[in-house]
Amino acid sequence: MSNIFRFVLLISIIFLENISANIDKKQEEVKKDQIIVGYYGRPNTKSLGILGQSNIDELVQKMKEKAKYFEKELDNKVEVKMAFHIIYGLATSDAGSRDTYMLRLSEKSLMPYIKRAQEENFEVIIDLQMGSNTPVEAITPVLKYLKYDHVHLAIDPEFKIPKHKKYPPGKFIGHIYAQDLNDAQELISNYINENHLENKLLIVHMFHDKMLREKDKVKKFDNIKLVYNIDGHGAPAVKIKIYNSIYSEEQTTIADSGFKIFYNNDTKIMTPKQILGWESTKGKKIQRQPFYINYQ
Repeated sequence: MSNIFRFVLLISIIFLENISANIDKKQEEVKKDQIIVGYYGRPNTKSLGILGQSNIDELVQKMKEKAKYFEKELDNKVEVKMAFHIIYGLATSDAGSRDTYMLRLSEKSLMPYIKRAQEENFEVIIDLQMGSNTPVEAITPVLKYLKYDHVHLAIDPEFKIPKHKKYPPGKFIGHIYAQDLNDAQELISNYINENHLENKLLIVHMFHDKMLREKDKVKKFDNIKLVYNIDGHGAPAVKIKIYNSIYSEEQTTIADSGFKIFYNNDTKIMTPKQILGWESTKGKKIQRQPFYINYQ
């Protein structure tokens, strides 16, 4: 075999190996999952979660560190996006001037987070605890914020109370029906279409199966990514059992899922691999990987 032939053969092998490596790299990038990690709370209110326990600069630094922690713990196999999860509609014991048992956050308090999230490539989730409002009534005043591509919505049935029975939110576990959720999705979907906006997340909190009733009637909208955020607190094994029970295989065709961590109410803080179901804890393992992880 001539030296020239050997040289050409060697170059060809190196070339093919580089092509193969690039293909493998691209396939790995395509397969890389994305998760969102949110910090939950209300601005300037320390008791309601980690978001309100620091000024915005300190909060952003903490969130960047959390993103690096997740990426390292998950061996850089997952793309991590951070989010401000802001309680906009806070359930209150007093009916208030609107007779809704819900206190809205001022635009002056909200906008710095929306603007800063834009700078940091974070998402923003505007959370509504509803009170005596229907989901549609609670969502309508904040639709205007969806004009920002990185802003999304969440509703919390726990604090929903019936209009015909006036008692403080939280006295009993609230609930909504599939039709309530469908109406809310239709409202958001129409607003997205009318204003030529990006697709949006709509997160629904729940820690009991009856908090969203008639789930089999929930509709899927092409421009909305519905997320069932399972937000029970306590021991990891109990939290996982609740999650696996509520977010069953049949729900995956309609909604993605979320999993909530409570710094002060969980008996042990689960690791990223345990949260995503890559590892078990106390013999219990998450069966379907969450898309959204939120810390309070």
